[in-house]
This record gives sequence, structure tokens and C-alpha cells, in this order.
Amino acid sequence: MGKYLYIYKATLIENLAYIANIFLGFINFFVMMFVFLNLWQYIYSDNTQIINGYTMQQMIWYVLITEVLWFGSRNKILIREISQDIKTGNIAYNINKPYNYVLYIISKHLGEITIKLILFSIVRNSYWYMFCWTNRKFQFYKCSFYIINCDTSES
Repeated sequence: MGKYLYIYKATLIENLAYIANIFLGFINFFVMMFVFLNLWQYIYSDNTQIINGYTMQQMIWYVLITEVLWFGSRNKILIREISQDIKTGNIAYNINKPYNYVLYIISKHLGEITIKLILFSIVRNSYWYMFCWTNRKFQFYKCSFYIINCDTSES
């Protein structure tokens, strides 16, 4: 398990070397979320309006979660890397190494997405606070409830 942790750390450090790329992705995510959230706020012009069973706060929470996963995980990079290994024949070379190829790919991919997921989650939480968090008294023990159900009713 130590070798996969080393692969994770090495990939994480390698990606931190490209801080401009991370920063531009962060700005792109920030702008996209601003546009999406303002669009949904316009669609839900009345705060009490329910569209297809969802309130504005629930829809904003849904958009924030899906976009964090979409921007943060970058599955296309993972799929492209595996398909490139198959096309070039490197998969045969990698399978013969003294590590599990699947765990190697997972460790490498987690190293690539960790920083992005953390930064995008910070943006998500700040947008959620700005758009959803209205007149609530924060109670720490109800955090999981707030994460699952972005509801404006008082508890």
C-alpha cells in the first residue's frame, strides 16, 4: 500500500508544479458557477416557487455538487490515459511491473484531482452560503442534514 501512497504523493506534487493551470481552472469554475447560479436564480424568480418538486435551494445545491464532481474529477483524462495505454501497448508493460495496474491508475488519478476537488469544494461552499444559507442558526450536529437537504425551513 505504501507504493500507491508514494504514487499519489508524487502525482500530487507534480500537479502542484502547474499552479497556473490550477488557478485558471479555479477561475473558470468560479465564473461557470456564477453564471449557472444566476441563471437558476432568475428561473426561480419567486423564492417559494417549486419546479418539478425542487425548490431553488435544492436546485442550486444539485448544480453545485454536480459541477464540483464534473470539474474536479476529470474522468476524460483518466479514460484517455487508459485508452492510450491500450493503443500503444504500454498496458502490457505496466501489467508486468510489480504493482497492480488498476491501483496504480487510481492512485495517480486521485493525486491529479485532490487539489482541484478541495478548491472547487471551497468555492461550492461559499456559493452555497451566498445563495442558500438564509436566516439559519448553524448547528454543527446537523451538518449532514444540511449537506443532503438544502431546505430553507427552520429546524
